[in-house]
Amino acid sequence: MENQKTEEFYGRGLIESAEDIVAGSYTTVRLIYVVGAAGIATGGRIRIYTDSDTDWEFPQFDEPSAADYMTIQAPAPSQVSAMVRNVKTVLLTVNGRSLQPGDTVTLIYGDKSSGGPGTRAQTFIEKKRFFWISVDLRGDGGYVTLKNSPHIAIIGDHAARLVVTAPSYLNPGELFRLTIKAEDQWGNPARNYQDTVSIKGHGVTLPVSEITFEPAHQGVYVLEGCCCPDAGTYRIEVHDGVNDLISKSGPIICTDKPLKHRLYWGDPHGGQVEMAEKIPDFFQYARDVSAIDFTGYQRNDHALSPEAWKLQQQAEERFYQPGRFVPLPGFEWSGTTKEGGHHNVYFRRHHQPIRRSGHSELEDKSDIDTDLPHIKDVHKAYRYKDVVITPHVGGYPADLTFHEPTLEPAIEITSTHGSFEWFLEDALKRGYQVGFVGGSDGYTGRPGGEYPGHLERRYAKGGYTGLYAKALTLESLLEALKARRCYATTGERMIVNLTADDHLMGDAYFSESLPQLSGFVAGTAPIESIELYRGLEKIYDHPIALNRSPNRVRLLWNGASTKASYTGVIWEGSLSVSGARISDVECVRFDSPRSRVINKTDSSLDWYAVSCGYSSGLILTVSGDPSGEFQVVINTTLIRAPQYGAFGDMPPMKMSYGPADRVRFTFNMKELSAGSREIEIGPLNRKIRLSLAPEPGTPETAQFAHVDKSPRPGINPYWMRVKQTNMEMAWTSPVFLDYAGK
Repeated sequence: MENQKTEEFYGRGLIESAEDIVAGSYTTVRLIYVVGAAGIATGGRIRIYTDSDTDWEFPQFDEPSAADYMTIQAPAPSQVSAMVRNVKTVLLTVNGRSLQPGDTVTLIYGDKSSGGPGTRAQTFIEKKRFFWISVDLRGDGGYVTLKNSPHIAIIGDHAARLVVTAPSYLNPGELFRLTIKAEDQWGNPARNYQDTVSIKGHGVTLPVSEITFEPAHQGVYVLEGCCCPDAGTYRIEVHDGVNDLISKSGPIICTDKPLKHRLYWGDPHGGQVEMAEKIPDFFQYARDVSAIDFTGYQRNDHALSPEAWKLQQQAEERFYQPGRFVPLPGFEWSGTTKEGGHHNVYFRRHHQPIRRSGHSELEDKSDIDTDLPHIKDVHKAYRYKDVVITPHVGGYPADLTFHEPTLEPAIEITSTHGSFEWFLEDALKRGYQVGFVGGSDGYTGRPGGEYPGHLERRYAKGGYTGLYAKALTLESLLEALKARRCYATTGERMIVNLTADDHLMGDAYFSESLPQLSGFVAGTAPIESIELYRGLEKIYDHPIALNRSPNRVRLLWNGASTKASYTGVIWEGSLSVSGARISDVECVRFDSPRSRVINKTDSSLDWYAVSCGYSSGLILTVSGDPSGEFQVVINTTLIRAPQYGAFGDMPPMKMSYGPADRVRFTFNMKELSAGSREIEIGPLNRKIRLSLAPEPGTPETAQFAHVDKSPRPGINPYWMRVKQTNMEMAWTSPVFLDYAGK
């Protein structure tokens, strides 16, 4: 009844032809607002915004025949104007006569009437993508949000790849589940996928040799009752012959030795979903779609209301299934960098009180006296409590000047913002004994499966944390994190381990003898490099037998712009060749959909690529004279912005772009056969690397033993950095040797 009265007084909204919209597709959305009994006075406003941190394309008003053209239909005397405030908000203002009860205002996203293709929808799925309508009747800022604001559903596109997920460690005969996801080009489950997939275990006992997806599967098939009868390392392959989709699982290590620790996979830093009612969907996606073992819903504290905190805690307890799935209770303490920067806070018990950095986005300030405005206050409040904290590079990067060893066992070094090796280096320079973790810091509600989309400030797919824990329980996972038995990856489930004198990664121990270090890698793709570091010094580079292709050249670029979040590098390049022919181009880690190859011919191509802190690039298949000259020009632009700002009337903080290094060079295939070539172009590891591309068939598993003959007296942090030929990476937490030898 209350909603009905509100609708009669303030009006109502509806969407014409509210069919499901395919993620990333071009469409038209007609949003109609019917004015209520109160009318809207001259100067009054209508605000349409979304609770999603969406990458729906910006509307534009000046090119009717182009994409994303927006029009407004309203009574002419009312002279309704429109302003696009940011990715979330369109603001309409009544400039002429007042809007009368029953008048309609129609906002057309993607008007096609002049030949345009429509508006490009967001690239991630959402059961309810709201178009919230708020009405300011007199223009005095007194907005009232309509409870009946309309919404649509965003669904996955056609399958572009298959993703296979299995456990990393097992005992012989132990039953396990296999999750096969048909994924669209944006990383969503392809809901309408209904094809047949063959499965080959190569030593794994499977209940069936093929499966057929049905509508009820929604693009995700779970196969129970699989097992490995014998010890060994296995990978499960799947193949859709109709669509030519081939994929394989990460490595499965089956051992007949007792497993003191199992390797569990998770996204501890998910959850920038604004609407608390969507939190159960967040946890369900992590468990059933991404098939990860644990995740954390880490909402910015200053936007987390008491009611939302209550709903979050209820969902965390509801989805907690020891041995199956673990939500990590907690929140993101979100002070500015000068106040200490963003930190993830985890509780080892459910239903703990929240202590925020502030209440800037909250109307309910009843508990403002519990705020902790500086990270030093956080350290003081939680010291020796059942709490674990991890600093990270998020909205405001953490300032590692402030560190509490009893609370902060690890730092986050990779997420959808990018990879931040400078953050790792900063911690090691300061002598901190911390491990390394990865997460998504996602905004699309897809923990364990976040992709950057078209939104600026997101340039990479989400990272993972591997935890060596005694059991899949909340207590065991946080014990493993506190013990630093963790490592970070860029989103691949590669198995990595490092020991020193039989001490596990994360351990701190004393010795008078030279350390015996052992490393092991079972990758998800061929291994390119395994590097062992003591602090910031590389002390061992494990030899990898890479066979180089004589007719494929690889051009990679790497680096960051500044030591901050919401940063990145735009690489705009052109390449031409004389005396040879480019027959094929393969993109390497073009994570952002804004990255693309354009204007390709047999002798030239251009590209536009965005990245942050990781290697990406191109592999060219070339025929003709190996002495044919390649000419390359690359212009870089640095991206920088501290944040986007809130929706509504608050002015958003825009991304800024600064032209930077410009490079021109030549090369030929014959020269590269003698060795790779590297061009340093700027700080924070900005560089270009040329080489012949690795041939398929390089080993995906490697191990080594190395004695460090020159440890320093005192603390020696040993850690390992792994890179695959697909440029996916892993970083182990260090083993800390307190050396007292001669």
